[in-house]
Amino acid sequence: MSDFRKKNHYVSKSYLKAWSNKNKKIFSYRILVSHEKVPLWNNKSIKNLAYHKHLYTLINKEDNSDEIERWMDQEIEAPAQKALKKVRSDENLKDIDLNNIIRFMALQDVRTPIRYMEHIKRSQKQMPEVVKKVSKQLNKVLEESNNPEDLPKLEKHSGSNMIPMNVEKEIVKNSDQGYLKTDILFGRSSWLFMIRHLLNKTYKILKEHNWNIIKAPDEMEWLTSDNPVIKLNYYGKGKYDFKGGWGNEGTEIIFPLSPNHLLYTQIGKETYSNQISLQLAHKIQRFIAENAHRFIFSADPIDDIEKIRPRIVDSDAFKKEKKAWENWHDNQKKAKLDMIMNPKNNFFREE
Repeated sequence: MSDFRKKNHYVSKSYLKAWSNKNKKIFSYRILVSHEKVPLWNNKSIKNLAYHKHLYTLINKEDNSDEIERWMDQEIEAPAQKALKKVRSDENLKDIDLNNIIRFMALQDVRTPIRYMEHIKRSQKQMPEVVKKVSKQLNKVLEESNNPEDLPKLEKHSGSNMIPMNVEKEIVKNSDQGYLKTDILFGRSSWLFMIRHLLNKTYKILKEHNWNIIKAPDEMEWLTSDNPVIKLNYYGKGKYDFKGGWGNEGTEIIFPLSPNHLLYTQIGKETYSNQISLQLAHKIQRFIAENAHRFIFSADPIDDIEKIRPRIVDSDAFKKEKKAWENWHDNQKKAKLDMIMNPKNNFFREE
């Protein structure tokens, strides 16, 4: 397929354009670098920033699919562009405009590499208990039912075929009893399933909050990053973390929309001011920088950026991470195809 989308930007090019100059270039500050002589700021083309090849590619037996990339573009990014243009021009927003921006923000929150890493850790920790719970429930239903026709019908979850899963049955020798063995591959496919589920259903909780567009004071401009949605839990002076959630009472959600505009809410509170002090703005600027994963983006270089977010100079770590992403697609593809093609996987749900 000649127009297959394999260069997947995990920070939207249309989003970063707000920080770019007339040549469509933007200043980037890299947090993990190979050498201390690497310049603090590089002025680079948007098309060459914040992407990995095949980040959102789905694998099946026959070929690769870019349906997730196209779905995100057509269903979420494209509808948000008109609304983002209104914000950046200081025009009033209609309800549909705000809803489109909120869904775009949700997409930008879940599509980044750092979210993938969090997904893997969370899945490995939580899924064994989930499978165990479901198995107990299934055993109870089977024990209480004498007629197979009384068993509940299987409700197929939309997109569930994206999750690579094997279910093997094994009968104990010389017995009429057996057990089911479940294997789930946590990787790109399970992450993309989670993304689609969150953006079709879960994100709607965000529409219940009171949102503000906060303008940057005249003396400064907002930064953004490769992890631009900040979910702040603030406990007091110097005590905070970025482990908030879309529906967590008290969590403050911060999302820069341009060098001059920022989307903000505090869950459970009504906030209507769109002007803030310079002191508070600098505090928010620090939160934006600290929440970054590997890159900070700016319309102009910031002289004291190293004070806000010091760089990590580590040649070995830099090379290791670079190689890991270079091998990302091949490794994910091999793991998925191994599961698909294994002849023992009689219960595999194909994509």
